[in-house]
Amino acid sequence: MMSKQPGYQNSGYKLFDAGFASLTQLSRGRLSEWPEAERKALYDTFRQGFDSLQDELENARKNGKQSFIKEHAMLLSGPDKVFSHVYGHDGVELLVLKERDAPDSSQTNPSSLPDSLLLSVRPVFQIRHPILMFPSMVRAEQRAFGLGAIRPRDPILAVTLTLRHSRALYDWYRNQSSEARPQVIDADDIINDRAAVSHVCAAVGLSPDAVQYEWETKEETDPKRAVFLSTINSSKGIIPGLAARGLDFDTEKAKWKAEFGNEDGEDIAKFVLDAMPDYIYLLNQRTYVNT
Repeated sequence: MMSKQPGYQNSGYKLFDAGFASLTQLSRGRLSEWPEAERKALYDTFRQGFDSLQDELENARKNGKQSFIKEHAMLLSGPDKVFSHVYGHDGVELLVLKERDAPDSSQTNPSSLPDSLLLSVRPVFQIRHPILMFPSMVRAEQRAFGLGAIRPRDPILAVTLTLRHSRALYDWYRNQSSEARPQVIDADDIINDRAAVSHVCAAVGLSPDAVQYEWETKEETDPKRAVFLSTINSSKGIIPGLAARGLDFDTEKAKWKAEFGNEDGEDIAKFVLDAMPDYIYLLNQRTYVNT
């Protein structure tokens, strides 16, 4: 939708591989029990992703453009933080990242990125109702990693079936005395309300007139990313049927149990219910609501 914004270049998902390198190894146990060399290698994977992000930002500056950065909130966390969601803080060294050619920055935000970098962007939080987001995530991770037996209660999925990472980062932004006021838009509004999209664009310096609601299909060469981007890449525009408005929880729960089995369907239902307070909170922070 934003690939034709004048003066911008898209950065893609620079921390995708680094984030999933941690997620796929959560079942190995506490990081403190790993061999030091293997733990360092995992940390270095995230550092490489961060370097790639900085390369993209630097390239945009050289081209006289700004960057349009996309990433999942969870994947902004390095291995130490990802593993702590499952095993608690077990004394491993903290991953500290610094921007190139920049003064040392504080690290008060809930991600692993420096405060200075996060405060240099205009944040937009895109949220989606857990009733659609969570079963979709289960399907995607099962396909992407060839883990047909993976279950919602397994660490790789359990730490992603939540909105607490988005809420924590949103609250951090709100508590900063900067101009980087976070914008929030719901997936249903993107599907059904172009005025909401235009409002958010104007608020962060994007052109509402350059938003694309139709596009050409796209092929993703990376097999893992292809799974997560399959719906948008195979589409030619906004798909109205993917809105959550009007869905009934009990009806959807019955579908999950039929698709994933009774136990896993119940687990998905619990994750959805547990995430609803965070979703409602973020939904109420939307910066444009059509009344």
